[in-house]
Amino acid sequence: GSHARPLTSRPDVVEEFDSPTLRALLPQLIRKWNPAAVQLEFTQLAQYASSCGAIPTIMVEHDVTLDLYAQLLRDKDDWETRQQYDRWNTFERDAWTRVSRVVVMSEKDARTIAQPNSIVLANGVDLDRFTPSPDEPAPRRLLFIGSFAHLPNVMALDWFLREVWPLLSGYTLHIIAGKQPEFFLERYRDRVHPPLQQPGIELEAFVSDPRPAYRRASVVIAPLLASAGTNIKIMEAMAMGKAVVSTPGGVNGLDDLHPYVSIAGSGPDFAAAITALEDPALRRQREHAARTQVAALYGWQAIGEKQKQLYQSLMPKQA
Repeated sequence: GSHARPLTSRPDVVEEFDSPTLRALLPQLIRKWNPAAVQLEFTQLAQYASSCGAIPTIMVEHDVTLDLYAQLLRDKDDWETRQQYDRWNTFERDAWTRVSRVVVMSEKDARTIAQPNSIVLANGVDLDRFTPSPDEPAPRRLLFIGSFAHLPNVMALDWFLREVWPLLSGYTLHIIAGKQPEFFLERYRDRVHPPLQQPGIELEAFVSDPRPAYRRASVVIAPLLASAGTNIKIMEAMAMGKAVVSTPGGVNGLDDLHPYVSIAGSGPDFAAAITALEDPALRRQREHAARTQVAALYGWQAIGEKQKQLYQSLMPKQA
C-alpha cells in the first residue's frame, strides 16, 4: 500500500522522525542534565543537532544513505529512487557540517563522506552471546536474515532465488524477514517481486533470538547487490562460527573479513561456493577461521575503548 508523502524536499524517513515535541524538549533536557555531548543515532536524527545549542553533537551514520541510493540508482534509475537520492544528498551532506563529529562504520564510509570531522567506529558483535555450537548443523540448510523493510534485502533475495537457487538441489533456505514481511513485499512489488512460493523455502517473520537459526544452518548467505554501512548479520554469523557466502556488496566495508568469507559475484559462482562447503573439512576450517577473525577485530571491548576516546576528545580539557 502507499502511504501519504508530505510535500517536502527532505527524505521521507526524516519527515517521519520530525517531532516538534522533541525539538522543544531537547533544550530543556540539556539545561536539566548538562550532558558532555549529545549522540544522534541514525542519520535522520541529525535534524535535531540545531536544537542542542552549544553542546558537542555526535551523529552516528549506521549507513551512508546517499551511498545506498547511489547504488540503487545504478541498478534501476527510476523517478522515486532519483528523488530520494537527491533529497538524501542535500540533507545528509548538510548534516555532516552541522555536528561536531560524524561516526561511520568503515574506512569505505569515511572515504565516501570525506569529512574532516569523521571517525571510524566499527559496528561490533557480542562475542559472549553469539558463540559457536558444538552440534553439527543440518545438512544443506541455508540461512538468510534480513528485514524486508529494507529494500536491498528484498532485492538480494530476489537475485538469489532467480540466479542461484535453480542451480542448487536438495537444499533448504530459511529466511528470517523481520516484522510484517507481507506488507513490505506488497510495498516494493512494483520494483521487485521475489519468487518465494517454492519447495524448500521456509519464510519466518521477526524472531527475538536468531541463534537457534544460526546453529541449524550449514551456510549463511548474504547476496546483497546494494549495501551501505556494514552488515552486522555477517559478523553475527561469523561469531557463531558459520561459513558465509556473500556477494561483494554483502561484505561492503568489511575488507579485513574478506579472506574468511566466500565471495561470489555471479549466480553460478555463488552456487559453486555453497556446494564447495558441503565438504565438511573445508566448512569446519572456514567456521573456525570466521570465529577467530571476527573475535579479534569486532568484539565490543576494543570498539568501546575507541568510543571512550571519542567522548573524551569532546570534553573540555581539565585545567
